[in-house]
Amino acid sequence: MKFVSVKLQLSLNLANLVNIVGTRVGNLQVTRVIDGDTIKVLLNGQQEFLRLHCVDTEESFSNGTKPVTDVGIASTEMAKRYFSDSNGNLSQVDLEFDGNELLEICLEKYRDGYGRLICYVHRDGENYNLKTIREGWSPYFIKYGRSQEYHQQMMQAEAEAQAHQRMIWHPDNHHHHGIGRNYELLMPWWSLRDSITQDYHLNGIPAGVFSVRLDYPKILEAAVAEAWVTIFCDLQDGITKWIGSGALIHTGSKDHIVKLWVPEAKLEKNAGLVHLIQRRYAGLGRGYAYVSGYVVMYRDKPEITLTDLRQISDFCPKQVELSSTQSISPLPAPRC
Repeated sequence: MKFVSVKLQLSLNLANLVNIVGTRVGNLQVTRVIDGDTIKVLLNGQQEFLRLHCVDTEESFSNGTKPVTDVGIASTEMAKRYFSDSNGNLSQVDLEFDGNELLEICLEKYRDGYGRLICYVHRDGENYNLKTIREGWSPYFIKYGRSQEYHQQMMQAEAEAQAHQRMIWHPDNHHHHGIGRNYELLMPWWSLRDSITQDYHLNGIPAGVFSVRLDYPKILEAAVAEAWVTIFCDLQDGITKWIGSGALIHTGSKDHIVKLWVPEAKLEKNAGLVHLIQRRYAGLGRGYAYVSGYVVMYRDKPEITLTDLRQISDFCPKQVELSSTQSISPLPAPRC
């Protein structure tokens, strides 16, 4: 259990002792409220975006594939009020990570694909993430895995909001100009993805599997050594691009990219790998997979060449399974 201030001074809020599990950073000045699930704070002299863990409020402005809704617009206004004092000045908050590693590790580890810190935000002893779920501004968003610190509380908060038909759960708020988010479709898919991440925590981590998001420095070290690894990665986006007859898949974030290369992917020899990725893992498929192979540095990024269906698995590969595939060449196939 850790509580770390910006100056790395130890502090403890006894009133919230039960809930303090993850590493915290205290007394951060909010500098901007983006919307209901994203704010900006001043941390160690730098502006940092904070993306609320397990929260996904609806959109208040159009910048992607999600529809803008009345609840989304209202959630942004709610957040602006919440993070302001009676005089209209932006308030200070505490940040909590979903793990208890050292602060410098948390600042590297807990980031999303856009570089934003993934965390819980507390103001005056209240967990804002829980508040947004309990009040119906957001579902319990587990597309990228459940909360390790507040899972039960968030499940209960969502159930309470649904029982009382608050905000997104009210029938009148399901659509905006005929367009809305289909939670009946999305939530079972999120639950599937969450169950896969739970398998990784239960079996993958003890087996030494590297998460692209959480263990990127270790993957880089393995790539320099051209070592055999198993990584846990998200293949939701499917094929990134075709280069000649080969298929390139990017997994990870813009700062933590691991490339998967399928040579001769349009030929019968390796076409099955492409079919597997596109039909089982991409889009609304399973998303997460265990990928095994020799990882090497190719154009300054770690890369694994895929030539065998056994290199992709739904489950953490056992050692006997790994030994049967380790005859694969560690060298990346040339680009056509």
